[in-house]
Amino acid sequence: MKIKISSMVSIAVGLLSLISGFSVLTGMREVDYFTITSLIIYNTTAGAVALIAGIGLWQRKSWSMRLTAVIAASHLTVLTFVSFGYLKGGPVAIESLYAMLSRVAVWAGIVLLISNRNK
Repeated sequence: MKIKISSMVSIAVGLLSLISGFSVLTGMREVDYFTITSLIIYNTTAGAVALIAGIGLWQRKSWSMRLTAVIAASHLTVLTFVSFGYLKGGPVAIESLYAMLSRVAVWAGIVLLISNRNK
């Protein structure tokens, strides 16, 4: 059951990231804070990868668990860079920091859920 829940969360987060990122990148949606295009591209790409991971989790593919851990680690790495940029007074919006922190929390939770599936 934990794998199915993790899969559904992964797919939902992936879809939201894809829709949100794509709408900003294409100008369909405007935000009222400074955006870093490379961060939006990263998050949109990560959304696509999240869909792949979610489908893999649903099908119980062995690679999907490793991919989920890679997504969590990647988000943590990006959060570290975004945090440094923000703390150094760079052009990083607090919204970007909160969004990355949320992604790290969600993916860490997914990793914990699937890693404890037999316990």
